[in-house]
Amino acid sequence: MKKVGSVSVNVKPLHAALERLGDGVAGALGEAALVGGLMVEGEAKQNIIRFDFIDTGATLHSTAAEVVEATDDGAESQIGPATEYAIFGELGLGGQSEKPFMREAIGNTRAIEQAVADTLRAAIKRAVR
Repeated sequence: MKKVGSVSVNVKPLHAALERLGDGVAGALGEAALVGGLMVEGEAKQNIIRFDFIDTGATLHSTAAEVVEATDDGAESQIGPATEYAIFGELGLGGQSEKPFMREAIGNTRAIEQAVADTLRAAIKRAVR
């Protein structure tokens, strides 16, 4: 699957608290990365509709978030459509007008960081009970 964007969040300040999770650190970080990725996915899909970047629906339906790495040191999710032509609409290439559906979706970093932090807090609370 070809991805247009990715979201990485610095989790070093929370790493000490996550150590309490033992073997569950990578899982908690992966869950948090997926939550952030799904937020971007949802925004991107709304933007595809708003920009009327729908012909066959392939770009809309193939836009997805997936966790590509989750270790005790961090996690990364990648988000984007699988269609090869999506970049032309995103950047306004090949005679198309610019429809920055991914860039605008990734732009709301404060809300993404908050959702990731909330997910990690919930994981820590579950671990210390």
